[in-house]
Amino acid sequence: MPESLSIENRRAFHWKRANPFGSLQLLRRYPAVGGLAISFFLIYMAAQSVQGNWNFFTIYRFNWSKKMVGISLAVVGLLVGLVQAGLTRIVNPRLGNEKSIYIGLFLYTIGLVLFAFATEGWMMFAFLVPYCLGGVAGPALQSILAGHVPQNEQGELQGALTSLMSITTIIGPLIMNNLFKYFTTKNAPFHFPGVSFLLGAVFMLFSLVIAWYVLDKEKKLTAEKIS
Repeated sequence: MPESLSIENRRAFHWKRANPFGSLQLLRRYPAVGGLAISFFLIYMAAQSVQGNWNFFTIYRFNWSKKMVGISLAVVGLLVGLVQAGLTRIVNPRLGNEKSIYIGLFLYTIGLVLFAFATEGWMMFAFLVPYCLGGVAGPALQSILAGHVPQNEQGELQGALTSLMSITTIIGPLIMNNLFKYFTTKNAPFHFPGVSFLLGAVFMLFSLVIAWYVLDKEKKLTAEKIS
């Protein structure tokens, strides 16, 4: 395939940048990018409470069969696809990236809290709606991140974000699954199978707060420069 990046935006290849850890250095060069990358990281950490814990929770809490777990995950995939392929194209341009981030992260948080306290199996399907609608936040956040980086560093930015996502897939399941295990044993101070979802909600709420702080600070600095 021919290179799509224009010649003037290309950079010389360096092995130092051509690795997951080297690409993370990009996040340190741009303060706003670094702050928003933390928000991005927390979103994917929170998502591990669903991705790594869904089957354990639903089988334990509602005695779901493997077939029911599979059906529920198919519904998740359908809803996520509808949001990312359709809804974001309508909602994000109208709301703008910043509002899409705030609304999406809020819906994510609400969905995770509802999962944590669900008492009936059908509730998990109903609560998937606000959770999956939170998907409008991701593209908006990545769009803002891309807007803070020059054209010739876009690939490096995507590499850095992918590295962060990969880190969450390593440590996220360890945290979420062991937390679930502990709070479903007799050694736990209280019985709470939904604890991983609640921790995910906390991560998601922190992500919202950090995104708001970084973007609000940036707007104030821009206003000061203009005045």
